[in-house]
Amino acid sequence: MAKQTPSAVPPLTVPAALSQAYAHWNAGQAPEAEQLCLRVLAVAPDQPDARHLLGLMAHAYGLPDMAIEHLRIACQSPLAPAGFYSNLAEICRQQGALAEAESAARRAVALAPEAAQGWNNLGIILQESGQLADSLECLRRVAALLPDSPEAHNNLGNTCKRLGDNAQALLHYDRALVLNPNYAQALSNLSVALSDDGQYDAALTAVRRAIDIDPLMQEAHQNLRQIELARSGEARPGGTQGGVAAPQAQAQVQAQAQAQARIQAQALRLEGKVDDARALLETVVHATPGDAGARFDLAEVALLQGDFDTGWREYRFRYRMPHTTMLGRHVQKPRWDGQAIPGKTLLIHDEQGYGDTFQFLRLLAWARERSGACVVLEVNAHCHALAERGGGFDQIIRAGTLPPAFDFHCELMSLPLALGLRLSDLPVSTAYLRADPPRVAHWRKRLAALPRPWVGLVWAGRPSHPNDARRSLALAELAPLAQAGIPFISLQQGAAAEQADTPPAGMAMVSLSREIRDFDDTAALITLLDVLVSVDSAPAHLAGALGCPVWVMLPFAPDWRWLRDRADTPWYPSMRLFRQPEPHAWGPVLDDVATALRGLPA
Repeated sequence: MAKQTPSAVPPLTVPAALSQAYAHWNAGQAPEAEQLCLRVLAVAPDQPDARHLLGLMAHAYGLPDMAIEHLRIACQSPLAPAGFYSNLAEICRQQGALAEAESAARRAVALAPEAAQGWNNLGIILQESGQLADSLECLRRVAALLPDSPEAHNNLGNTCKRLGDNAQALLHYDRALVLNPNYAQALSNLSVALSDDGQYDAALTAVRRAIDIDPLMQEAHQNLRQIELARSGEARPGGTQGGVAAPQAQAQVQAQAQAQARIQAQALRLEGKVDDARALLETVVHATPGDAGARFDLAEVALLQGDFDTGWREYRFRYRMPHTTMLGRHVQKPRWDGQAIPGKTLLIHDEQGYGDTFQFLRLLAWARERSGACVVLEVNAHCHALAERGGGFDQIIRAGTLPPAFDFHCELMSLPLALGLRLSDLPVSTAYLRADPPRVAHWRKRLAALPRPWVGLVWAGRPSHPNDARRSLALAELAPLAQAGIPFISLQQGAAAEQADTPPAGMAMVSLSREIRDFDDTAALITLLDVLVSVDSAPAHLAGALGCPVWVMLPFAPDWRWLRDRADTPWYPSMRLFRQPEPHAWGPVLDDVATALRGLPA
C-alpha cells in the first residue's frame, strides 16, 4: 500500500475566522481575536462583522475614536444588524455625540423593535438630550421586555428623577436593588433621591454602600459630599445624579497636589518609612477616591505591612490606571468572587510575570475546593509543563488557546481577594510544583563530575521590571562570594548570562545558561543544587515553589511580597532572605551570603 502524505490544512474561511475571533474575545483573548479580524480584513476589506468586533475591542481598551470609526464602517453594510447600530449609539453617547447616537439608536429599534437593547440605548440618549417624555416611553418598553432587569429599572428611575417624579424614581431604584442588591450605580442614584426626600440617614447608608462596592465611582463620592452638606444645612437638598463638580482651576490644583503626595509617598517607601508612606497614601485616597494609582500604591504598601485585607482589596485596581488599561483582560463573563458555584466551570488565567505565576499556583486547589466548580487553568506556555504537574485543576490549556465554555473567570492574582487570603493562611501549600524526572536525570549526569557543594547563581532579573535597577546586580559585583571549594553554577538567562564567560577573579563558574532551554530545565537543576543564590527573580520563586533551598538577596525597599524586617518568608519555608541594611548597600548582603556559603557541607 502506498504511503500517504498528510493532507494540507484547509485554509481558514471568513466565517470560521470570525467565529473563532468572537470566541477568543468572549474569553478575553483580545490579541488572538484582533489578529483573526485583521486576517479577515486582508481578504475582505471592511467586512462588517470584523469591523464590529474591532470596534468593541477598541472601546474596551479606551480607544473610543477608533471604536466609532470601526462601527461606522460596520453599519454601512446593508446587512448590518440592529446590534451594530446599538453599540455605535452607546459609544457615541458616551462621547457626547448625542445626535449621531440618537440616529443610530433609532435605526436599531427600527430593525429590531422586539430587542430591548435598542430601546434601552435610545431611552438613555433621549434622557440625556432632554427629551424626557420620549425617554420614559422607551424605557417602559425595556421594562416590559425585561421585567427582571435591574438596569431597566435603574434607567427608568433616572428619567423619572429628571421629570421631577421623585417618588416614582425611588420605586424604580428600590426595584433595581431588589433584583441586584450590589448594584452600585442604583445605590448611588437612590441616595440622591432619598436625600431630596429629606431621608438623609438612609441616603448616606445607600451611597456609602455604593462606594464600598465600587470605590472608584466618582459620582458616588460627589453625591456623598453633597448629601453630607445637605444634612448639615450647608447646602440645599437636590444634588444631581452627577454631583457638583469643583471649578476647573481648583480641580487642577487638587490633582497636582495629589500627584505630588504620591511621589512623596513613593520616596518615603524607598527610604523604608513605610508607615509614613501609608498614612500619606490614605490621605490621598480619602481626598480622591477615584485615583486608581494611589489605591494601587496603597495596596502594595499594605501588602508589604502584612495587611492582606486592605492589600488585596486595593490590588484589584491594578488595571484601572492609565498606563495599565491596555494590559487588562476583558472577559465577557463575570469574575468569580469566592462563592460556591457547583456544576459551573471556572476559568482561572495567569497574568503578569513568571514569578507571579509560580507564586500563586498554590491557590488553585483551594479555589477548586471553595468553588466546587470544574476549574480550567489557562497558563503561559513557558510555565505550562510545571503547572500541569502541579495539579489543582480539572483541565489545563496554554495561553491563547480557546478554552471550553465557562461560566466565571478569575485572574490568578485575584484569587487571594476571592479566597480571603490572610497572612496566617500562608504558605497554604509547600513544594506544590515538581520537576520533570527525565530532566533531573539529565542534569544529574551533566553535573556528576562537579565537586560539592553545588551553588546556583542568578544575579539579574527581567530588565523591564519597574524595580530592576534596585534588585539586579552585575556578576562582577558578586566577587565577595568567591571562595575556594565552591563551584558556582550559572542559571542566569537573558543578556546578563554572557557575564558568566568572564567571572570575577577567584570565582569558579560553570555556566549552564546556554544549555537551559526552559523553566523545566531550570526546575530540574534547582532540585539538584545545595542552594540557589538569587536576586528577586522568577527562578527564586520557582525554587520556593519546588520546596528547594534558596537564598534571595533583596534591596532595601523590596517588593511587597517579602514583607519587612524578617529573614524568612511565609510564602516559601525553604527560602532565606538577605536584606540591604540601607539603600544601595549590597556589600553587607554579599558578606552575609559569603559567610553562609562557608557553612555549606562539602
